[in-house]
Amino acid sequence: MRNNLKPTCLLTFDIEEWFQVENLRSVISKEDWDKQTSTVEKNTDKILEILNKYQVPATFFILGWLAERNPRLVEEIRDSGQEVACHGYGHDLAYDQTDEDIVNDISQAKKILENIIGQPVYGYRAPNFSINDRVLSHLKTLNFLYDSSYCPVQLHHRYGALNGLGEKIAPDLYKTDSGVREIPVATIRIAGKTIPIGGGAYFRIYPLWVFKRFVSWKLKSDALYNMYLHPWEFEPEQKRVKNIKFGYKFRHYYGLDKTADRFEKLIKFLKDQGCIFQTMQRYVEETGIRDQGLGISG
Repeated sequence: MRNNLKPTCLLTFDIEEWFQVENLRSVISKEDWDKQTSTVEKNTDKILEILNKYQVPATFFILGWLAERNPRLVEEIRDSGQEVACHGYGHDLAYDQTDEDIVNDISQAKKILENIIGQPVYGYRAPNFSINDRVLSHLKTLNFLYDSSYCPVQLHHRYGALNGLGEKIAPDLYKTDSGVREIPVATIRIAGKTIPIGGGAYFRIYPLWVFKRFVSWKLKSDALYNMYLHPWEFEPEQKRVKNIKFGYKFRHYYGLDKTADRFEKLIKFLKDQGCIFQTMQRYVEETGIRDQGLGISG
């Protein structure tokens, strides 16, 4: 366990284009990705500006397909002092892939990222949180030290599941049977139900005062808050795609005009709560993995 009992916040970002999200897959196929207008760089710059303004670190799970086409963006994230982590290559649901495809997808992305930044990549997040025990076992083989793909709620059919998290070794940090550390996305329990408060659409849909209240409860109960957002959520002028389900349209577009302002307000709130901000790698380091000979470098 950590000696530092201060509440900790892990800010994370899944770096992908607006047209790569699963909600739009029925209209924009992979074959059409290269035909779309890229906006990820300008939106990621907005995120980096906010993080720099408040001097807080974060972890960026970057899609290999994107890194291959825009290595300068990966370098910018690294040069800003943020952690570069892996989001797979092709943004496919990991649990739907064969073992061979899982290994090829993740190893390809890891290699691309490591070649760009010139150092190892330690963390992984599955597209759409599509994790399962089979994927987790491959992460160990591919020399990942931690995963942050588990979202323990049943509200979304795309989320994956794990048979067990293993030993809890720090607030919301588990040593799984595979040896890979798991950092679940933030949730709270209310009236016997698990409520997602990790970010994304939930951050944009909940009233901000409600979201803050939930986060405050989380910090008091677990002393850790793990949040995620995407660059396209900082783009209110984003192209509106037609002919998708109403639920997909609502989750994807609602509140885009408020994301940046809300995010700044949330950072201020977290600082007022006495939070320390860390990258995921640093948080995992504090559990003593370095002393166990698993190879994290400082």
